[in-house]
Amino acid sequence: KPAKLSGGQRQRVAVARALVNRPKLILADEPTAALDEESGKDVMELLRQLADEEGATVLVVTHDNRILEYADRLVNMIDGRIASDVLVNQSIEICNFLRKCSIFEAMSPNQLTEVSQKMTVEEFSAGDTIIRQGDEGDKFYILRSGTADVVSDNNGDSRIVHSLVSGDHFGDTALLTGEPRNATIIATSDVQVYALDKASFEMALNACQSFADQLREVFFQRR
Repeated sequence: KPAKLSGGQRQRVAVARALVNRPKLILADEPTAALDEESGKDVMELLRQLADEEGATVLVVTHDNRILEYADRLVNMIDGRIASDVLVNQSIEICNFLRKCSIFEAMSPNQLTEVSQKMTVEEFSAGDTIIRQGDEGDKFYILRSGTADVVSDNNGDSRIVHSLVSGDHFGDTALLTGEPRNATIIATSDVQVYALDKASFEMALNACQSFADQLREVFFQRR
């Protein structure tokens, strides 16, 4: 009888009842709240499976940090307002790319995440010019997929000086120096890039400096 079931047992029955008809939209309010670690994991793996294999949309409201690894998107609410909205896998990918850039290598994970949330996806077809030599620097780029050539034009003599692949970054020199672009970037295949606008790039640089200052204070306090 229901009255003789424990809280966890009732929770599992409620989950089973909700999923038995394989709904396309699942609204789950604290689905793991009354469950032990193993049962909670089973429920989240089942929800993940429905999303992956049957195209279900799953919206979970929770305070349980154990489920974060199952999420594609995290929306953090504070006092009824959206404080952050993160596409998890995309943000992780961007952070891994940023860590390989000397400009951002001193950043903390939180700072990298903030930068990643400001980056947008842009697409180019093979043969498109992504940036042009002589133009003003307005964006920083990371090549997400595809390939591109770096072409330098010296008094009409154009030559390929480098080829870019996934994970390579470009466009930072003009932003750092304030001078025009010193080369042209041409897509040699269909390309996706992550782009960061000039204002956000400068804010990231200031954050790097702030982080360095914090470290210096820590070192000073240890003397």
